[in-house]
Amino acid sequence: MQAEILVIKIGGIETLTFNDGSVLETAIRKKPVPMVKIHQLGAEGNDVSLKAHHGGVDKALFFMSDTSFQQLTALIGKEFDYQGIATYGENFIVSGWDENNVCVGDRYQIGTVIVEVSQPRKPCDRLAKNTGNKDTHHIVRHSGLSGWYARVIKEGEIHTQDSVQRIQCPYPQLTIHHLNRLLAGSVKALTQEALESALSCDALAEAFKRSLRSQLQRIAKV
Repeated sequence: MQAEILVIKIGGIETLTFNDGSVLETAIRKKPVPMVKIHQLGAEGNDVSLKAHHGGVDKALFFMSDTSFQQLTALIGKEFDYQGIATYGENFIVSGWDENNVCVGDRYQIGTVIVEVSQPRKPCDRLAKNTGNKDTHHIVRHSGLSGWYARVIKEGEIHTQDSVQRIQCPYPQLTIHHLNRLLAGSVKALTQEALESALSCDALAEAFKRSLRSQLQRIAKV
């Protein structure tokens, strides 16, 4: 399978006025660059605004599949181009890998960098503001076209057209798609076994585990 970095995007915090008239400080509209240096907390020159929910070691880098980007864009009724300024706050657009074959705990060699997948991206209302579709975060959640976060295991540089090679897959059952279903599925369709299996994964970020624990509590009340 050919897998490579198609686009790299970084950006700082800026004040934006959205179509609904709201004005917010955000770094969602990241701009394409040919290469980037990667440190433990992410890409050099990149920033996030809501640091309570974004950024940090477990959310250092955000990846999206080229096909998922196109599918999601179609679902929200838009014509965004993944080659342009970030629509969903993505740092990297990749080919070959997507929510169905990327698993938490996977390690990938990209250029001189090694990253480890930490969790799916949980959508927020700023996605809706940036896309101009108020239902964007609901569409992301129910379609499972979320993209995924990664932590940095080895610092270095990433260039466009670098190959993305999986070098470790310790939890093949915990795909990004599966984890998204654990949050988006109805409580009656979930099982305690599936949730506890995901919670036992050391590589899964604590922020995502908190959401899974909430699902467990809901099951207990059914």
